[in-house]
Amino acid sequence: MGHVASGVTVLCVDDEPSYADLIATHLERNDEAIDATGVTSATDGLSYLDEHDVDCIVSDYDMPGIDGLEFLEAVRARDPDMPFLLFTSQGSESLASEAVSAGVTDYIQKRHGSQQYAVLAERVRNAVERVRAKATADTAQERTKRILDVTSDAVLVSVTDTVVYANPAAVGFFGAADSDELCDRPLTDLVEPTTDGGTVTVERVVENGQTAGQVSRTIRTLSGNRVQASVTACDVTWDGEDGTVSVISDRSDTDEREQRLEALHEATRQLMAAEVRNKVAGIGVNAAAEIIGLDANAVHLINDDGQLEPVAATASLRQLVGDIPTFEPGDSIAWRVYEHGEATAVPDVRLEEDVQNPETPIRSELYLPLGEYGILIAASATIDAFDEADIVAGRILAANMEAALAAVERDKQLRDREQELSTQNDRLEQFTTVVSHDLRNPLNVAIGRLGTLREECDDDNIVAIEQALDRMQALIDDLLLLARTGDSVAEMETVALATAVKDCWEVVDTDGAALVVDTDRKIQADMTRLKQLLENLIRNAVEHSATDSRMQSGGTDKHDAPGVTVAISEIPGGFAVSDDGPGIPEADRERVFESGYSTTTDGTGFGLSIISQIATAHGWTVTLTESESGGARFEFTGVDVASEE
Repeated sequence: MGHVASGVTVLCVDDEPSYADLIATHLERNDEAIDATGVTSATDGLSYLDEHDVDCIVSDYDMPGIDGLEFLEAVRARDPDMPFLLFTSQGSESLASEAVSAGVTDYIQKRHGSQQYAVLAERVRNAVERVRAKATADTAQERTKRILDVTSDAVLVSVTDTVVYANPAAVGFFGAADSDELCDRPLTDLVEPTTDGGTVTVERVVENGQTAGQVSRTIRTLSGNRVQASVTACDVTWDGEDGTVSVISDRSDTDEREQRLEALHEATRQLMAAEVRNKVAGIGVNAAAEIIGLDANAVHLINDDGQLEPVAATASLRQLVGDIPTFEPGDSIAWRVYEHGEATAVPDVRLEEDVQNPETPIRSELYLPLGEYGILIAASATIDAFDEADIVAGRILAANMEAALAAVERDKQLRDREQELSTQNDRLEQFTTVVSHDLRNPLNVAIGRLGTLREECDDDNIVAIEQALDRMQALIDDLLLLARTGDSVAEMETVALATAVKDCWEVVDTDGAALVVDTDRKIQADMTRLKQLLENLIRNAVEHSATDSRMQSGGTDKHDAPGVTVAISEIPGGFAVSDDGPGIPEADRERVFESGYSTTTDGTGFGLSIISQIATAHGWTVTLTESESGGARFEFTGVDVASEE
């Protein structure tokens, strides 16, 4: 809709092929905006850059042929601003110093564990955002130049008291042939210092939060004439350096100019300090009216229903149109401009085919999109009321509002995510501590004591105690598995389903059960977690079948019951695991995936919860139905199926 996409393309370079792909996978997993590609040498990296646009490079240092620093040098020759992160296990102060001297963006030492990739993803995002911010600043500076070029007052921009920019009005004011004749001159050649001999050319007032001030100065033209004028000055960043913009005007205009500059600065400060969307909209409406002169204006923001809803407006606009409308998709000029994403001045809205109200008292309108967030609309009862200066100034205000709205949304997401992660981490830490120490230690003591008791006496109660302790042990193991692995997966690889299920069959106590494998399908999965899923499914089928058989036979030994048959087959977009056991009642099929829920008295209630978490971690959907024989059937869809050619 006219706003800049936030996607980040990353090139990962490491001479270890599996590690290059692993870095890329983890970066994408930790930040959904990242699209990462791995290559195995700096040479391949340079070739990749020849054919692809890349936002950031993550490179190892110790690589054959061209090492990381030599690769950095080659990249810098192509693009001096490209973010380049050195991610290496070769950690030393000398290497870090050399990398910094060579112009590396960041230096990160490889460590064990997946947490390092979250840090790396954050560093990548920050580096790219800094580069993009600089590009945005450069664009804003070009827009500022356009405004200053059409300003009727003389404007000089100076860095370290040397003129670096002069607008056309300044060229005429100082009697220069062109702006080049004014640039590179000391500012003191044109604006005389204070009468007491002070070296500060333009005094700045930094009181009550203001960073703009006005002083009377003697202006010296190139012909030698001296003119008394008012100089309004404020700090500015120009080409990445701290500078000063000086607006030189007749004394009669001094008060108005000072008020406009102060109002612009105050509006910018308030926009960036706003914490909610409606506050940003209110500040923008006032700034458009007071600074740019767009007296009748309103801000419409996208609501949850996908409409452009008015959230702030001036009294002048309400007097002009009455109730301010909400714009539905595709039914108005406002929506068309919002989707197109470009500031647009309409000389006469009544002549437009998609005017919402042909009888509107409004004749001309200025539409200023706020990226994906909404639009600022200024109106006038006069035909063709908005000129190029209004459009340029409006674009700058709209860009600041868009940045403020993005900051509000980003800050809210960060706060919510940080709170969520903090709460989850605290709970998991407390949980694993209790399970690992406070429960497992006394359980081990009980098991040991029971062994001693079994040697000393023969009591039927010992068997019951042993079964209870075994169930507690199983509960602890499942709880720790849930807490430590959660809904995450590690490295994805191509896995043959038939091989995986046969491996699992060998390690599970199948107790006379039979296995039928009716697939040669290969899928993308985390092998370790896939085996956890399959083992739990097989164990669930065997145990529930045995339990049902004991109940039907009046408590006979489970080895006397017929064994269950477990089958794995392929379905569109995934695979299914079925059995011919007693099945699961339809009323229980949703609840069985809940932690702690079990249909048997001796089950832990976590097996199917683990299955659900593993499926979710892979991005799969698991559905529990009935098999053809009346047993349980678990269907997994949304699976990344490898090519079957």
